[in-house]
Formats: sequence, structure tokens, C-alpha cells
Amino acid sequence: MRHELVLEGHAFRLRPIGPQDAEFVLALRTASRVQGRLHPVSGLLGDQVAWIEGYLRRPGDWYWVVERSLDGRPEGTLGLYDLEADRSRAEWGRWLLRPGSLGAPESALLLYRAAFEKLGLAEVHCRTVATNAAVVSFHDRSGLERTGVLPGAFVLGDTVVDAVEHSLTRDRWPFTRDLLEVRAAQAAEILSRGSR
Repeated sequence: MRHELVLEGHAFRLRPIGPQDAEFVLALRTASRVQGRLHPVSGLLGDQVAWIEGYLRRPGDWYWVVERSLDGRPEGTLGLYDLEADRSRAEWGRWLLRPGSLGAPESALLLYRAAFEKLGLAEVHCRTVATNAAVVSFHDRSGLERTGVLPGAFVLGDTVVDAVEHSLTRDRWPFTRDLLEVRAAQAAEILSRGSR
């Protein structure tokens, strides 16, 4: 969905994605470290441009580039989509970050800020490939409720995989916000020391 929702944090921001980001997205999605955890893509730049252009016409779907506030360097992507008809609940995902990025806590924090403070959602949920232990652990440590394992949730190429589902409600958001604020500030301090 074409939108103008930009969110600023300590060291990172979320800005709307566009066709000009297709090469960056393709590089993230075709990296060997993510194989088996994402729906496969063709590897063709034109196909990625077409996917982003199609996304821009879909209602109820927000997709951002995570970038460093200091220099605009793209660090990753994430999205909020599958908005329910009553606008109370949506899913978040498409979360990919460069290897070594410190943007995880702040990008999640900014996405939740968009969901609860800008869009007025009551709940967001996410589904992570069950073998992606780092992301499952991140959600657990961020105070999300683990709502269960979904057997056969994804078909990735020729492989059927399970997913772990987490959810966060507006009532629980302040607790998660406080946890992520601390971690985002710590990451910002590390980045600040590195740029001096």
C-alpha cells in the first residue's frame, strides 16, 4: 500500500519502501543465510520490482525499509499486513536485516509504535519458521506471548515447515515498549561510539 508513514527512533528509522529498493530487497532475500526460512524468489530484479509495484496497490499492507538515521544506509525491511476487516489485528513479518545489523530492537519497536500508536490496532501477531531459533528467541525475550506452534504453516519451495506464532496486544505493548526502548538505546550508543 502506498503510504507516507515514517517512524524515527534513536539510531534507525522506518521509511516506506518503493521500487528503487528492489535491488536491496533482492540481495537480502537471496542471501544463503536465509534460504529455507523464506518463500523463494526468482532472483530476477524485474520480478522484485514488479512485486513491490503490486504491493503498492494492495490495501492494508505497510512495508518499510529499515535504515540508519545518521546516513540513510538501508539495514533491512519489515512489514505489517493482512489487516483484518475490523482493523483490529494484523500480522507483521518480511523482517530481514543485514548480517551484523544492530537494528533489530529498534525496528521492532518502531513497527509496534506504528501498529498501536499510529494505526490503532488492538493486536499484532507474527509467525516465524520454527527452526529460526534467533528470531523465535528475540520475540520471547521481547515479552510477546507465544501462542503456539503451527504445524505445516509454510510451504517454502518443496518443503513444508512449522511456524511459531507470537502475539502482542495493545494492553501488553507498554511492557514490550520499555524492554525494546532499553535495547534500542544500547544499540544506538554502540553505533554512536563507532561513528566518532
